Amino acid sequence: MSEPKGMHPENVFLRNLNGVAPQASTINESQLISIYIYSSSQGAIDGAKDFENKISTAGVVPHSRYLVENILLFYVPEGSQKDERIYLVIEEMKSLQ
Repeated sequence: MSEPKGMHPENVFLRNLNGVAPQASTINESQLISIYIYSSSQGAIDGAKDFENKISTAGVVPHSRYLVENILLFYVPEGSQKDERIYLVIEEMKSLQ
């Protein structure tokens, strides 16, 4: 994982949602992961709603969204083959609930 480089600052997956800035990383050189950590599960739900409100008129690239407890995670494979490790991590997080 590395810090995203060359991304437009207005990228929808880098915006603050419900008052929280994401921790963003790239894997496999071009796949973006944005992780929002809230103080409660309701905060994460509200963050997902905020995302929907902000993108309602924008065309958004294909992505996956995961909501586990107080964590909201977006995964953008950018045309690359999806990395199965993302799904394994999400499943592990769900099993810890």
